[in-house]
This record gives sequence, structure tokens and C-alpha cells, in this order.
Amino acid sequence: MPPSSSTADPFEAYSRYRRRVRYGQVLMVVGATIALVHLVLHLAGSPSGWTDLAAGYPVAGLVFMAGVWLAGQTEPKRKQ
Repeated sequence: MPPSSSTADPFEAYSRYRRRVRYGQVLMVVGATIALVHLVLHLAGSPSGWTDLAAGYPVAGLVFMAGVWLAGQTEPKRKQ
């Protein structure tokens, strides 16, 4: 039986872990940007209903929380 890819190469597992953390950090920045754009739209005037849903605080919060979940992954354990 061939070893699974996560146990075959610890460097590859760490590389995948770092990639997931970076994707999570990017999602957190995107979520914060969506919230900032939404705030500016509200300060400039009342955004339309679709804009309020598509670039609203709930969507920004969901994107940000998805980023937190990805960036908060634990580091893969090394075998002794």
C-alpha cells in the first residue's frame, strides 16, 4: 500500500499548510476590503438592494471568517 501524500514528504505537507494559511490571509484582506467598500458606499449615499447584499457586511463577514478558518489551521505534526 503506497503511503499517503501527507506522510510521504513532510516538506510537501508543510508547503500545503503554508499555502492554505496564505489563502486564508488573502481572504481576510478581501473580506475587510468588501466591508470598507460597503462603508464608503453607505457614506456616499444609499446603495441599491443588490449592492447592499453583494457587497454588504454579511458577505464581508463570511469571507473574512472563511479566511480566519483557513489561516487558523494547525501546523502538520512531524513524525518522530
